[in-house]
Amino acid sequence: MIDHMSVKVKDFDKAAAFYEAALAPLGYVKGIEYPGGLQLHVEGEPGDVWVMALKDDEAPLPTHIAFTAKDAEGVKAFYEAALAAGGTDHGAPGPRDYHPGYYAAFVYDFEGNNIEAVIHDFAE
Repeated sequence: MIDHMSVKVKDFDKAAAFYEAALAPLGYVKGIEYPGGLQLHVEGEPGDVWVMALKDDEAPLPTHIAFTAKDAEGVKAFYEAALAAGGTDHGAPGPRDYHPGYYAAFVYDFEGNNIEAVIHDFAE
């Protein structure tokens, strides 16, 4: 089980707004905030996401993060919110061949991170 994770970004303000909007349909809300740091979390659940400004000497490395949605509508809502917040399409909502029941959507944030919302029990 993941306790927390960080996404390091060059443009903190833009990234904070993007992640807050994109993750809201999945139940994430703002938590702790300070200059260069923002916690997003689901009340009462583990798995905090931190958006963190890169330090001057750090180079960004694209990453992949998959968030659990409650259902297919949640995957679709994530995808639409992420695109509206400035994300780029990397895979519209739909079934995937990873295993039966895998239903996901993928977007790139504006720094090249591959962000996914997924459910594992999709039945057509």
